[in-house]
Amino acid sequence: MTIKFEDDLNKQLQNPEFQKEWIRQTIMDYAQDGDYCAFYSALEQVIKARTSVKQFAEQVGMNRVQLIDILHGKTKAPSLQTISKILNGLGYTLSIELKSA
Repeated sequence: MTIKFEDDLNKQLQNPEFQKEWIRQTIMDYAQDGDYCAFYSALEQVIKARTSVKQFAEQVGMNRVQLIDILHGKTKAPSLQTISKILNGLGYTLSIELKSA
């Protein structure tokens, strides 16, 4: 019996601490390699682990189609305000830390 990566990830994403780390890591990866698609995909996976994209969009006051376009990388440069709205809706906040030397 084989376990698909997506099935295993979905199971792990039921854990709020794992969700937080998953998003944190993809933000760090995005900052290093510029791969916004992985970051947006992580946001979508966490949203779907909690609720539907439609319900989440309603909850945060966004247009569902606009949110889907962001999550699927069709909106290449959503505003910081929009990303903050999504993260806030998930219960997170952005913060800035000084790099260690």
